Amino acid sequence: MLTPLLLSLVLLNQAPASPEEPIRVLIAPPDTAGVPAHVVEFAQEHVAEQTRVRGLTVVRMKDVLRKLPAAKRRTLLKCKRTELKCLTALGQAAKSEVVLVAELLQRMDGYRVGTKVYKTQDGGLVAEHLIPGVREDGMLDALTQSLDVVVPAVIKDLRPGSVVPETKPPETKPPEVTPPPVAVGPGETKPPETKPPEVKPPEVTPPPITEKPPEKKEPSAHPWAWVPAAGGVVFAGAGTYFYLQAKDNYDTLTTPGGDGTLLDGNKLASDGRRNQLLSRVSFGLAAAGVVTSAVLYLLPAKKAPVSPTVAVGPGGGMIGVVGTLP
Repeated sequence: MLTPLLLSLVLLNQAPASPEEPIRVLIAPPDTAGVPAHVVEFAQEHVAEQTRVRGLTVVRMKDVLRKLPAAKRRTLLKCKRTELKCLTALGQAAKSEVVLVAELLQRMDGYRVGTKVYKTQDGGLVAEHLIPGVREDGMLDALTQSLDVVVPAVIKDLRPGSVVPETKPPETKPPEVTPPPVAVGPGETKPPETKPPEVKPPEVTPPPITEKPPEKKEPSAHPWAWVPAAGGVVFAGAGTYFYLQAKDNYDTLTTPGGDGTLLDGNKLASDGRRNQLLSRVSFGLAAAGVVTSAVLYLLPAKKAPVSPTVAVGPGGGMIGVVGTLP
């Protein structure tokens, strides 16, 4: 009778023990100060994912609060989540073994980043790992380093003898992508064509634009063009004088009466003709001087010279211009 009983006890002792359940951990709201809201949200998601990867069962606060009655939900929401009493109450409501709190605090030398794990039953600290002097872009890496230290300590404390899962994934290199060969004909291939680099033609700068100098106005034919006109004025005065003398001689011969003095008619007639001739010559020279001045002033210097001519005869006079006109 005792032999079958002993055999049963031996077989029961040799049977493999049932595997223990994973540790159930509540991810509590993080302890933050001076951190932007979007960074806190990313950090919370990162902690939950990395904790799950390390073999723990993750419970989120929003899932726990959604299943609680309204009165108990209001009580938990009003408690100060940084206090240990509030953290244990949250863990008991979530039926978790431990409560994990992430810490993101701004300091003078940067941020202090890390994680803390408390027991739900008595609030005892299981493990913590804090990294000071972290920049904002290195917060997620710091949380990963902290979990690498905290999670094995929690498993060792709550599940002694359990194997801590490997957390670092194997490194894999991305496959090299080579361009497919270009088929030319059956059984022939050639490498893809490469375009030669474009050579930019040298820039041609246009010659500088030089302004055309203003044309110089040709000077007058003679800088002393006024001299013949001045001489003409003098000759005009002389002609007037001789004209008046000839008129006096004519009046003396033609006016009857007198003071009884005997007059020489031939002499008066000769003097009148001489004065008349001199008057005509003087007027002709005066006109020639004026015409000469006008021609010299108006014609360019490179033109052929033009000179006036005067001809006086017994019956009158003539004025002309000799030369090449433009």
